[in-house]
Amino acid sequence: MGQRSPLVTLAATAVGLVGFMVVNSTQTGNPTPAGSPAATATAQDSATPSATPTAPGTVTPTATETTMPAPSKPPAQVTAVYAGRTGDRVASLAIATKGDRAAAYVCDGRSLEAWLTGTFRAGRLDLRSKTGERLAATITSSTATGTFTLSGRTLRFAIAKAGPPAGLYRARNTTSTIGWIVLPDGKQVGVDNDGTPAPAPPLDTTTRAATVNGVAVTAQAVIGDETF
Repeated sequence: MGQRSPLVTLAATAVGLVGFMVVNSTQTGNPTPAGSPAATATAQDSATPSATPTAPGTVTPTATETTMPAPSKPPAQVTAVYAGRTGDRVASLAIATKGDRAAAYVCDGRSLEAWLTGTFRAGRLDLRSKTGERLAATITSSTATGTFTLSGRTLRFAIAKAGPPAGLYRARNTTSTIGWIVLPDGKQVGVDNDGTPAPAPPLDTTTRAATVNGVAVTAQAVIGDETF
């Protein structure tokens, strides 16, 4: 066999080197096998649906539960009745209070009498009659203390809180207005005024009935918010 020339030998060597490099490059660039963890993660990511995008500026409405406040109850109006005699025992009186209002009756059981109404605020009474008499008093939980002007004379009093049947009662018919003060000891003092004042007839405190000039009348308890 003849000898190869140096050029032929060099060319053959170059071809072999290129073939080796191509094979090595192909093995290095192979993708990850399907069973590998990376391939599994990629497959799962591709299978997961993406969330529906929300348009910018869009607010999703939410249900709002509205609770209506309970209606408030008006404050209770406290009522009380005080009854007794003036300091010099010239007259008897009864005072009824309800909330910020008050009413009173003063009489001597014969001919002098006065019906008064007015305000009751911060423990103070300020009452007046249509004929100008005035009653001013300080009220506590158990007593009423003050002054009353009757026929130009100032009478002082300190009377106690009274429970039924003690209290103040009033009745009217076509001719008369009758007032009764029932004292804590059960005694009654009142005036029947038909234009000429006179002692009031007895009042049945159970039925609140009385007979005036032969006519039956029914009395009402005065509670303090009346307007005489």
